[in-house]
Amino acid sequence: MVARSSGALAYVNRRGDTYYLHEGTTRTGKPRLFVAKTVGPGALAAMPAGFEFCESVNAVVSVRRIDLGAPTIPPADVELVASELARHRHLRTHRADAVKGALVVFEPEATLSTDVAMCFGVSHERAALLSRYTPVVKFVPAGAEYDVHRMTYSGHGGWSRAIERGPLAKLVRKWVPAIGTDKLFDLR
Repeated sequence: MVARSSGALAYVNRRGDTYYLHEGTTRTGKPRLFVAKTVGPGALAAMPAGFEFCESVNAVVSVRRIDLGAPTIPPADVELVASELARHRHLRTHRADAVKGALVVFEPEATLSTDVAMCFGVSHERAALLSRYTPVVKFVPAGAEYDVHRMTYSGHGGWSRAIERGPLAKLVRKWVPAIGTDKLFDLR
């Protein structure tokens, strides 16, 4: 959420932390934009043209140049994956987000279980907010269809080659329920 505070343009991330837009210079004297949790020298009241705030799935806020050539994922496609995640009890703390032209499903690295969270007075929702996330599956547009890739954990790791291509709804029904289970690595 973007707001103005103390004369500086502010952004509030999903955890409720406020970051303020600043302009500084690199060691070579080139201008650079950055965010800080406090208003300091170089605070800006407006975002320069061609830039925007960016928040990662782990609530890290930064400023980036707007890439007009990057493929965009329709919000309805992100919602399709998010609603499938919500249907499965074991995936309710997982997140779906559009990242660099792909629709990525993230799993929490470590979460407090509902029981443990309640013992410490932390709600399940708050525990999910505090989690760090790592990518596990991504759907990449391929014309009118999508390719599905999964994270590999052998060798250097990284994304697999495209495993299957098809309509997003079909791929989501097949692949999302397998996330967090051994079945994910048996699917073809």
